[in-house]
Amino acid sequence: MASMARIMAPQIQAHPELRGPLDPQALTDNTELVEALVSCVLPAGLQRFSFAALATPSSFDIHWATPRFRRELLDAEGKFRGEPFLQGMTWVYLRQLFQFLSVARQVYGRQFPFEKSVIIEQTGENGLVRYFQLRAHFDHFELRTPEKLPKITDEAWEKLSMDLDDLDLWKKTLPLEEFEMYGLIVYEATDITEEMTLSAIKQELVAKDPLQDSQRFSRIQNHFRMLLGVDDLRLLVMGSRDGLVLELNPGESSTSDWRTVDLATINQKLSPRCQATLREGRPIVMEDLHKADLCSQMMVDASQKGARSYLMMPLFFEGQKVGVFTFSSGVAHAFNNLTPYRLQEVTPLLALAVRRTWDSFQQRVESVIRERFTALHPAVEWKFRQQALEVVRTDHDLELLGEDIVFQNVYPLFGASDVRNSTLIRNATIQQDLSLQLRLASEVLENAYGERRLTYLSSRRYRLQQWLAHLEHGLDSGDEPRIIEFLKGEIEPLFERLAKFSERVQAAVKSYREALDPRLGLVYQQRKQYEQSMTLLKERTAEILSRRQIEAQQVFPHYFELHKSDGVDHMLYVGPSIHPQGDFDPLYLRNLRLWQLETMVEIAAESRRWTREMERVLESAHLLLVQDNPLSIRFSQDEKQFNVDGAYNARYEIIKKRLDKAEVRDTGERLTQPGKIAIVYSHPREAAEYRDYIDYLQSLGQLEGPVEELEIAPLQGVVGLRALRITAAM
Repeated sequence: MASMARIMAPQIQAHPELRGPLDPQALTDNTELVEALVSCVLPAGLQRFSFAALATPSSFDIHWATPRFRRELLDAEGKFRGEPFLQGMTWVYLRQLFQFLSVARQVYGRQFPFEKSVIIEQTGENGLVRYFQLRAHFDHFELRTPEKLPKITDEAWEKLSMDLDDLDLWKKTLPLEEFEMYGLIVYEATDITEEMTLSAIKQELVAKDPLQDSQRFSRIQNHFRMLLGVDDLRLLVMGSRDGLVLELNPGESSTSDWRTVDLATINQKLSPRCQATLREGRPIVMEDLHKADLCSQMMVDASQKGARSYLMMPLFFEGQKVGVFTFSSGVAHAFNNLTPYRLQEVTPLLALAVRRTWDSFQQRVESVIRERFTALHPAVEWKFRQQALEVVRTDHDLELLGEDIVFQNVYPLFGASDVRNSTLIRNATIQQDLSLQLRLASEVLENAYGERRLTYLSSRRYRLQQWLAHLEHGLDSGDEPRIIEFLKGEIEPLFERLAKFSERVQAAVKSYREALDPRLGLVYQQRKQYEQSMTLLKERTAEILSRRQIEAQQVFPHYFELHKSDGVDHMLYVGPSIHPQGDFDPLYLRNLRLWQLETMVEIAAESRRWTREMERVLESAHLLLVQDNPLSIRFSQDEKQFNVDGAYNARYEIIKKRLDKAEVRDTGERLTQPGKIAIVYSHPREAAEYRDYIDYLQSLGQLEGPVEELEIAPLQGVVGLRALRITAAM
């Protein structure tokens, strides 16, 4: 530097116009000398590629700039291209605010920190945005003050500190024109487009539903265009789960363009080489589709639409592949093998966004299924999911897709295990509990009347005795609530007063209250035993059916439903329309019929063993309904359940509902008997098939005794039914 100073000092002395306040023309007239002087601030070797400039501190006018600074940041008049990336701030505002803050700090010792660099946002002719960070260095700047400083009160400074961004207040408080800013400012700029766009992409991806909102998706695509400098970049995101692929594109509507495709369909578009590359987590880059060996139909499709370069990258979340995304461009070599490295910061967030999109999508589908179809068996859920996907994908109202879903040509298999005489037993337990409660209440009143002969107590006891006499002849509809209302409303309110008559009355009241169920407030002994036994019977029956059903689904996927009332009913539907991708064969139907009979044999045998654990013994009877002709079932949107479709098939439903009361013709005996299985049929070929199954199970020791051939007495609207009845072995 000393050597340079010795060389340059004479030249500076020879040009006095370069000393003191400068006329910009003086710089133009002495270009070589100015360049030499600038090299003391910015080495000549860096000037070609760096962003640097020198400016007047008072006006911020730029008088010298590196070629790159001038080319990329200044317009033809030497003004900055682009605006500060600060809310509500312009260049004029920033210049004045800086000047006021400088005077306050350097002259008055008032520190108002504002050491913020300025980010310039530029929009190019191609629509892409670039960002530059501009910093100002003040090493060559000084502030010259007047001889008499303007006086500013503490109160004025206090007001300023509350509104530092109010330029009008600054102008009223501090006379800036009395100060001289001498020297120069050195500008330094850095291209931060990549950092800004990466940050913007991250912010978009962590927002709610970033891939479902069309405007947000379009912004993400534009940010990728800025990041890579590819103005026609086209983004496609595909998430995969459960055999489906969800394609996401920016659309014109409020939601992005969704399209669901079978994963198998997508895989068919990928060669084994492409699939292997993506499984390994490696990207596929085609710098020129016209010259490359295309391994994907998607690349062929993109090429036919005008794309020249193509990038496909896999997305992994927690070690699991959740999808891929692709870039395409009409410019060859827009992407290369280094491009994926520039995306490493955002691909994990993009994978997370895909995962969240799928979760949100699935939640909406499940919501549609719950609202439209309620809970569904997995064997038929695919059909309903198709319609739910259509509702979500097209954003249609549920009511616009109101057609019921029908499964054609399915074979029904119905079975029932009912508790014999459940209604009579339930009524008997209610009768026993009510009678006990009435007797205990009567004892309280009898003891109380013995202590004090109050006629009202005698009349209430008379009413209790009337109810007891009535119950001896049986329980009528409505008896239970009327008796409970009488006890709660007229009898029990007396007990607190009556208990004070004597210790004997107090003991009777205590016995009454101890007999009551603490939760229900009434005698519930017999009913509790009955309900516990009923629950045991139903739960264990359902457990066997559910456990065995897992095995049956392995035979051939089918619809299965189970209902609990006074027993357990189950219904199977099997056929090619239930599982269209399966190769249905009558062999599977015969296997399921044998499975159902064997399961009912197990339930019948076990139910007799369960009686040993019951406080109230309950016996169950079992039946199967056979139909060899297929029928159609329709899922009713109103009832949210499957019903047989059409008048011809309605006969099957009628038989199901009336079989529990069926009797054997001429004898009047109930068809269903404890420990036995009744197999109801209409055609001899059905009986022949089940005789074969019975013979097989007898050989295994699961059935015993002779097979009864029975004719069923006519049911309302149904005649001609017959049955086989066989006993389950213990």
